Amino acid sequence: MNTKQVEELTGITRQNIRYYERQNLLEPVRDTGNAYRDYSEEDVRRLKLIKMLRMLDMPLKEIGQVLSGDLPLKEAIAKQQENLLQQQKQLQAAVEVCANIQKDKSGTIDVDIYLERMENMAKGGSVFAKIVDDYKQVADQERRRQFSFYTELPVNTAATFEEALRDYAKEQHRKFHMVKTGMYPEFLLDKVPYTAARTFEKDGETEEVRTRIICSRAEDEKEKKEVHGRRRLLFQSVYSIGVNIKRHRFKSILNITISMLTVIVLAFYLGTLSGARQQFEELPEAIPVRATVMNAIGTLQNGLLVRQQVLDTVYASPYIGEIKETAELIGHIRTEGGTEIQILGINCPEIIEDYTEEIHWADGWDWERFLEGGKVCIAGNSFLEQQDLETGDEVTLALEHYQPLPVGTGLERSSMKPEETEIVGIMEIPEDSMALAPQIVVPVDRVKQIYKENDKVYFASSLAFIVTEPMELNALKQDLIKDGLSSVVPELTDTYIGSALRMEDDVFIQAAIGLEKNISLLEAFLPFIILVVLLAGYLVPHLLLQSRRGEYAIMRALGTGKKRCIALFFTEHMLLAMAGGAVGAVLAAVFGTAGIFTAAAVWGLFLSCSTLGAAAAMWMFGKMSVAAVLSCRD
Repeated sequence: MNTKQVEELTGITRQNIRYYERQNLLEPVRDTGNAYRDYSEEDVRRLKLIKMLRMLDMPLKEIGQVLSGDLPLKEAIAKQQENLLQQQKQLQAAVEVCANIQKDKSGTIDVDIYLERMENMAKGGSVFAKIVDDYKQVADQERRRQFSFYTELPVNTAATFEEALRDYAKEQHRKFHMVKTGMYPEFLLDKVPYTAARTFEKDGETEEVRTRIICSRAEDEKEKKEVHGRRRLLFQSVYSIGVNIKRHRFKSILNITISMLTVIVLAFYLGTLSGARQQFEELPEAIPVRATVMNAIGTLQNGLLVRQQVLDTVYASPYIGEIKETAELIGHIRTEGGTEIQILGINCPEIIEDYTEEIHWADGWDWERFLEGGKVCIAGNSFLEQQDLETGDEVTLALEHYQPLPVGTGLERSSMKPEETEIVGIMEIPEDSMALAPQIVVPVDRVKQIYKENDKVYFASSLAFIVTEPMELNALKQDLIKDGLSSVVPELTDTYIGSALRMEDDVFIQAAIGLEKNISLLEAFLPFIILVVLLAGYLVPHLLLQSRRGEYAIMRALGTGKKRCIALFFTEHMLLAMAGGAVGAVLAAVFGTAGIFTAAAVWGLFLSCSTLGAAAAMWMFGKMSVAAVLSCRD
């Protein structure tokens, strides 16, 4: 397409298209016959992209880098966005400075002030810089609005008050004119109206009482218009609080220190209480209570006859976990002169950990599949070598089991149907464990099924478990006693019946009793601790404010409302208490006295108590007589 068509498609003039070609941003092909430019669709797309980027005020150099692929488009856009935002800040700063210059009524303009203001606004952002600038303006006005001086004259009458003011004006070479005499005189100083009040202060070094005269002027209407409304009131409060904290720095440091120490002590107390409760909750894991079913005299824990009723109770109990159950059988290989084999039914792998070092499974087998209860077994390595068997083979066993004699306390063997089982795993049994280890291990659920198929009464050979809810030991013991289990009694007749329970709960009970006593003792101190914090929240501001009664009285005498005075003193105290409490909470968390959440909770509790105590102290503080304080009668 020709140049005219490109102009219509892109909205870019012929001159600009030629200019972009000279800047190597565009290079259309030329007709071989007449050398006219022939623009392609890609050339049009490039021109539109150039137009868009130029509308974003992007320099041609960077546009060339985008078109050449040296600079990704999104990266170039992000960079240009930063440039535009910076320009926006500078323009906004310029607009606001223009407005301030128009408001300036002075004959000459201080260029340095406005230049510094523009630089600060451009650096910090116009909105934030405007707030900072307004605060600086209000703070400067507040500094000029009030001044004070000390006098050696005994200012006890209106005449001596006026004399002290005239002496000060003379020393400062300023014009003085008395407007209204009295103990709160009104006067003009360089034609600016002021109101004065006097108070008495002790010299920190000589302890002599000195007379201090404080002069304050009303806010100028022009100043109110510059920064008005709630923002001005807020800035005045912030300035006043900052000045007071700096002026009474010793009291401020003392307030912060007391708050910090209070929070640290409170955090240590609550951290100790929280730690004791956590230890109590974690005690079952730290000191597990194990229980084992034994014979009546406590000499046997294996080879027993444990009744089904006991098993049902144990498995149904919500206080019990990690149950280990075994069932013994006697097997014979069905060959001439068959060998007697010890067969053990188990319900968890941990039971045979003492006998074997490793299990070699057949393909596709593991503990989870094995314990499902099929006709499978795990055989010892020595047994397999003797019988020339391996995994995957099947072996037929003639079975017997032990049952109680009809009369007496002994046992007898009883035959069962032969069992054909598949070998799915090999136990590597060390030589020193062969005498104790079973030759074949089967799932206990399969053993129960064998008893059922032979119409036999099932007995477990051993039963052990862990009490998961040891706080319910008494309820658990009552349930087990109902089903025939009792404590071990060595004096009873020896028997194979699993009728006794040995529970290793002595250490747990002693630890639990000790922790319960500690928790009860700590909880008993909690109301006292809170009361102490409340008293501290009242006494600290009460004592620190006693020496500032004159300051409060002067503020009231110079026209500051009672509520505003109390609010300023209260806010000042609480800011220092918050800062000190926060430092104490951080130190408590850093040094491990309390956890992060406990430290935060302590800080919140401290602030709540401090707020209540400080509110009571401020209420008492506000009841003082201003006249009595100013006349030294209070």
